[in-house]
Amino acid sequence: MNKIKIFSICLVMCAGLFSCNKIIQQEKTGLFSITAAELKHHLDFLAADEFKGRDTPSAELKIASKYLSNLSKKYGLLPVMSDNSYFQPIPLETSIVSESETSIVLKSKAGKEEFKFRMDFGVEDKNLSSGNIKGSMVFLGLGHQTPDKSWDDLKNINIEGKIVVILDANLLENHVLRSDGTGMHLRARAEKLVEMGAKAVIKIIDNERETFFQKSDFKFENSVKSIVIQQKEPVQKEGSGSFNNIQIRHEMATAILGVSGKELNEMFVRVKRGEQISSRNLKGMTLDIKIKVKKGVETTRNILALVEGTDPELKNEYVVVGAHYDHIGTTEGGVYNGANDNGSGTVGLIELAEAMANNRPARSVIIVWFTGEEKGLWGSEYFVSNPPVPLEKISAYINLDVISGDELNKITVTGSEVLSSELDNLINEISEDQLKGSLDYMKDTPGLSNFFFTRSDHFSFIMRGIPSVWFGAHSDHLDHIHQVSDVTETIYFDKIEHITKFSYLLALEVANYKTMLALDRTPEITKRGSHNLQYNWKEAIETKE
Repeated sequence: MNKIKIFSICLVMCAGLFSCNKIIQQEKTGLFSITAAELKHHLDFLAADEFKGRDTPSAELKIASKYLSNLSKKYGLLPVMSDNSYFQPIPLETSIVSESETSIVLKSKAGKEEFKFRMDFGVEDKNLSSGNIKGSMVFLGLGHQTPDKSWDDLKNINIEGKIVVILDANLLENHVLRSDGTGMHLRARAEKLVEMGAKAVIKIIDNERETFFQKSDFKFENSVKSIVIQQKEPVQKEGSGSFNNIQIRHEMATAILGVSGKELNEMFVRVKRGEQISSRNLKGMTLDIKIKVKKGVETTRNILALVEGTDPELKNEYVVVGAHYDHIGTTEGGVYNGANDNGSGTVGLIELAEAMANNRPARSVIIVWFTGEEKGLWGSEYFVSNPPVPLEKISAYINLDVISGDELNKITVTGSEVLSSELDNLINEISEDQLKGSLDYMKDTPGLSNFFFTRSDHFSFIMRGIPSVWFGAHSDHLDHIHQVSDVTETIYFDKIEHITKFSYLLALEVANYKTMLALDRTPEITKRGSHNLQYNWKEAIETKE
């Protein structure tokens, strides 16, 4: 075959998305080492039932951390911590309810009735503390208000200092009150009621869950709760504070509400039809809630690994790429495997780290698998509060969270436009030039965009004035999130590969950029650092376009 024919064949083979030069260059960069097959290999392991949902803290999460640190060492990434370790330990205070010292007593004209912990009610507050709350009660249906008052369960009801009872129910997905995806979350409803003055919030479990309890002879679980020691709230005195997540079964609920089981069941049916349940004061009845909590100490850990930069000066500046590797564990017999949330980002980061180790950029890249994101951004908050490198030396943070989805070329982008035009420009340039990704900033659903803005580890960095972006697929594939159905069988590995490659290319661009990324989008934010916590982020989120 002559040289002209060989050259022509090469041109044909290299036509399409990339030129011959780009393909050769990207093979050298490690882009094509990121494969769906390798991603599946790692996820089949980390999202297996044996990991019991990777709760924080848990023995299974520690095993996962060891797996990730061993891979980091295998790929040639360096330890970051001063003790030459891949682990950044995070001290936790643990709490568990004392079953024998916890009870709820209903007092009425008929006398007293005592209800038993686990048999009749459960306590699921994240920050458990001992307490004794006594008070009168109000029933608020769903316990929901909307700004335009089209649905107001609190109308003409004073909840200040009261114990509030609500239904653990929700309206159908297509109901107008759920149009932005944010307004009806049970936890948010309870937290809001406490903010408005409720002493405690009691939630009546729904019909389906009550049926499960009856058929399986199940009791409420008494699982260990934890909080990061440096972030915990001031210790509450005995008898003070509030509880916003007490769950009760139907027999206890009927006694409190003074209705039959059939009437209670009908309330849940009516809610599903979109009907509002009437609120009312529960006159002549009070509750005496006694909760005793036993305290302990535990640790969890971030995994930190370094790809050292090649430039003698710029290697002391950093790009951080991260993903949380925890999930929410097990509950009532089900394993929440968290294959997409966030096994997908975890394994994407594994592949990105391997590729980056084979193509070291000018600046250093810190790879971080964060713990405890599901508990409230624990790992990322601890990282930026106890940074292993100066915050002012971190050019940008790139976050991978929930990156499986069924629309291959669509990438949801959150946060990139807030602090740096250079970060946003690089993202769009890569999209146009390399992977032809369709970037979704969720501009058509600003309520949903604002909701997600604070919901992952990128927000910990943004609050410190570090340009950050969350790449995800959360606008096109959310059916299984925080469900027992979030397993590897529902994962789109081509989508994980696509977003991982995109993130890899962006990390390279930022790490090789002429300067650290400019802070030019928010006038009040001019320097990176913890002083930016004083900025009114709540107002910024509410006004974010």
